[in-house]
Amino acid sequence: MFMLSAAREKIELEPIGAESTPVRATEAHSRGPRLAAAPAAPAAHRDLTLMAGRARRAFFDLDGATGAVRAASASAPAQGVGVFREKRSGLVRIVYREIALRFKTGVDQRKKDAILRKHGLKLRRPNPYIPEQLVAFAPAGGVWGTRLVEASADLAGMDEVVFAAPNFVSEYHRRKAPAVRPEQWHLSNTGSAPGQSAGEDVKARDAWKGTVGRASVVVAILDDGVDIDHPNLKSRIWKNPKKTEKDRFGRDFFVPTDHPDHFNPRPKLFHFPYDQMEGNDIHGTACAGVVAAAGSKGGAVGIAPGCRILAVKIFHADELAADERVADAIRYAALHADVLSCSWTGSHSPDIELALEDAARLGRGGRGAPVFCAAGNHRPPQPVGFPARHPRAIAVGASTDQARLADYSDFGPEIAFVAPSSGGVQGIFTTDVSYPNRGFNVGNAGAGGADGLHTNSFGGTSSATPLAAGIAALVLSADPKLDTAGVREVLASTCDKIGTGYDAQGRSDRFGRGRVNAARAVEAAMK
Repeated sequence: MFMLSAAREKIELEPIGAESTPVRATEAHSRGPRLAAAPAAPAAHRDLTLMAGRARRAFFDLDGATGAVRAASASAPAQGVGVFREKRSGLVRIVYREIALRFKTGVDQRKKDAILRKHGLKLRRPNPYIPEQLVAFAPAGGVWGTRLVEASADLAGMDEVVFAAPNFVSEYHRRKAPAVRPEQWHLSNTGSAPGQSAGEDVKARDAWKGTVGRASVVVAILDDGVDIDHPNLKSRIWKNPKKTEKDRFGRDFFVPTDHPDHFNPRPKLFHFPYDQMEGNDIHGTACAGVVAAAGSKGGAVGIAPGCRILAVKIFHADELAADERVADAIRYAALHADVLSCSWTGSHSPDIELALEDAARLGRGGRGAPVFCAAGNHRPPQPVGFPARHPRAIAVGASTDQARLADYSDFGPEIAFVAPSSGGVQGIFTTDVSYPNRGFNVGNAGAGGADGLHTNSFGGTSSATPLAAGIAALVLSADPKLDTAGVREVLASTCDKIGTGYDAQGRSDRFGRGRVNAARAVEAAMK
């Protein structure tokens, strides 16, 4: 069975039972967000019945039930919940009676109502960013499971519809890197470590002669939260210029807009062991430091230390995340930031596809907000993941301190370029969550410092992505008039060619256009 992408290409789905079917969870395969009240899952397996039940309680409107009735329903078996696996990625997707769809501009309301009635659907809620988009639901006794997928494919094929898809709650991958020492070689590589190749970096010092970044240029980190109170990040966090707005520092899109924690984008969920990705909100803070850490008191410095970070929380540790909310987080970020950084991969979602298109249209007053996406990490490497492979995304791979492609870096024709990360002699030194005994470094001097404020164990395409996004922020600081295509071309055209296999146009499936060079990119933008 299949659903249709925004480009009306088939996305193959496999129905899977929700009765005691285990799903492996490994260190290299983490899952979207977790509710604060939810217990930690077993490290080795996840029960699909439990997964479906928790997704239903967290995300799905139980047909209007409230209070004690809703609580009783939430504890019942997850009836009406469809569980699928996307064949291409192998990721689990869960849906309960809802379809997200967007009508074409100009379709009148009577026609919209008729289309919904024909498919046995009712309006659940309009999209807060796109007037033509909505979420519809099938009342009790209506379509669900495989029939809901079939109904969405039928809707997606209609002339009046831009896209339609089950309103999935899905798995998303975040990645971490092996432990390494703390030198920030990715900014300026002196070859101080045995086996390291001097000069294999992004030429940050030369770039900073042109600009260290403007405070008006904002990079959104869409992840599991950012420690906005971190002493090496606090001065670099975006603050809403409208002091009456509730989103003072960002938002948490994992929870609904009426949840009291929606306007708190900090890391929130931690489960022992606290230095592992599984069960812990420790990924986004490291990404933020790669972009704009201030270098306070000898700590890490970001590639664009003069710019600001917008914290957009979309994951709660490693539970499933709602595609609809991830897509809306992209739209929100595009309205408030200049550059978006997404260090994760997931299942193919037409809503997220359209959100990338919306970012190019809504962002920066019509110039577009470039969206940098991690290519993905696998050993051996696989094809570029979603959303990085979408044409509107800028797919970033990872290179090492020895000018090689990292052996985990996924690659293919969609790769724009690579940026330095782990996989060679050393990995990336960056900020870690400042909460005591939490983070990649729980207070070990050899892991990045006894105070636990930094980690030397970050890497993967997760680190390469914010590094490239930060260089884009430097470029926009030098020339704010550039549109999304212009930013991409400045970075691509100024890359250093590392490795081999480039064609006559100067690109490679493994390295894209090469390794990003911040100095040359800033110089080109200033001309």
